Amino acid sequence: MIFAAILLFALGFGWLVWVRLHTLLTYFQQEEYDAKRFAAAIFRVRLYDVKASLVLLVLLLIAVLSTGEPAVAGIFVVAVIVSGAVLAAIGWKERLYTYKKPLALTERARRIRNVAALISILSVLLASMGPIQALVAIQLPPLALILANGMLQPIQNRVNEAYIDEAKAKLARLDPIRIGITGSFGKTTTKHIFAEVLGVSGPVFYSRGSINTVLGLTRHIRERLQWSHRFFIAEMGAYGIGSVARLCKFVKPDYGIVTAIGDAHTERFGSVENIAKAKSELVEAVCANEGIAVVATQVMDYAPFRGLAERYPGQVVTVGPEQDADIRINSATLEDADWVIELEDRRVDGESFGTIRYELPLLGEHNITNSALAVAMAAVIDHTIAERIPLVTPDVEQVPHRLQKRESPGEALVLDDAYNANETGFRNAVAVAAELAKQRGGRAILVTPGVAELGMEHDRVHAKLGEYSAGLADIVYAVNPSRIASFTAALAQNGKPAHEVASFADARNALKTEAKPEDVILYANDLPDLLEEKRLL
Repeated sequence: MIFAAILLFALGFGWLVWVRLHTLLTYFQQEEYDAKRFAAAIFRVRLYDVKASLVLLVLLLIAVLSTGEPAVAGIFVVAVIVSGAVLAAIGWKERLYTYKKPLALTERARRIRNVAALISILSVLLASMGPIQALVAIQLPPLALILANGMLQPIQNRVNEAYIDEAKAKLARLDPIRIGITGSFGKTTTKHIFAEVLGVSGPVFYSRGSINTVLGLTRHIRERLQWSHRFFIAEMGAYGIGSVARLCKFVKPDYGIVTAIGDAHTERFGSVENIAKAKSELVEAVCANEGIAVVATQVMDYAPFRGLAERYPGQVVTVGPEQDADIRINSATLEDADWVIELEDRRVDGESFGTIRYELPLLGEHNITNSALAVAMAAVIDHTIAERIPLVTPDVEQVPHRLQKRESPGEALVLDDAYNANETGFRNAVAVAAELAKQRGGRAILVTPGVAELGMEHDRVHAKLGEYSAGLADIVYAVNPSRIASFTAALAQNGKPAHEVASFADARNALKTEAKPEDVILYANDLPDLLEEKRLL
């Protein structure tokens, strides 16, 4: 009887471990299989076991009480069976959890999962030895995933290198004109505008969304790049000094765009100066390749860019509203919800494209600079299309999740700024929401978990954003408020206490009854599962 009870317990425990591996692998994948970041997330998101541990503690108590008492030994056997059933039920419920970014069961994820499952067989065997051993074993799945990933890393490196070599060979064979885009923020929006504008000159290849790593670009090159593509646009993300340089070695860009330098991702870099150094790697690679880099005037505040402009005169072209900009934004006015922008090329060489006046149907002041960089770069690459650019800009599509308007009859206007991840974009989005709410005669409702990866600047930036939001938003929903205490404190200090919710889903449910048709709801920076809420496993 006891053997059968232990077997049933092992089955329930094994099922929970199998489900738990998928749960944890979802977060491991969101941390890009980085063991250190995943280990930190275990405590931050509360990915250690609680529910099953409580069940096992009760089982341990029953085991202690039944020791040496034949009359109650049968109770322990029943308790073992019931515990196994409860563990299976916990696993079943956990399996039904809904993620904002579900696990993508790629080949790599499958390999890690399968090896971790083999390792976890030892956990199941350990759990079958007794309640104390089971208490230890239920906390081991995170370690199994980390160990499996480490064991598989040499294989993964060989697989990655083979794919990268294949993509490099294809890129060299097809040999399109290559343009890299980087910056602390604005990369993806600028890329989308640029792709549509440059399309006037010839077929353009670019990765949709925010694909900005070597492996991400590798997949798109292997699967989508064609002989017909005249231009290849590569968004370049930076995860540290040297990241953009590695991407440049892979892409070999002929031209480059740098959108901005800011405090987004200071947690990774340590300082804004390090961010500037990392982003300048694109300009250095382009100039060394005798190409032209178009940069926002703001980036010239940083020494690496000034140094490169001095080393490569005429190859670093600045764009902005300042008087000394090479390509100046002479004016930008809002007419019937569309920007009307005028650019003037002040360069004195023979390649000046003159003046371009164009319309842009995208919300937010930040898109003035984003679009100016895109239009300027397109005209620098092919100045013959300058007159035709204004014909396509009025039809530039809204970039998904970047201050994207969504409106249904009889419902509030929604501004989806889910991918906003910086202080400047946040402020612009709140200002746009407030202005649209004023026009509609409704309220500006802000829903946000704040900004991520600010490092030492986290509290300072969120305090400033809280003060700013209090002055413009009528209602603020703070998602996972414990993470942004300085934001909620600033709101309260300025007479606008936040409605505190655990998740975006909770905020949406509340707004089903709270929001009115004339209101404007801004969803600012929808963070991944890793940062939105804590779990109770």
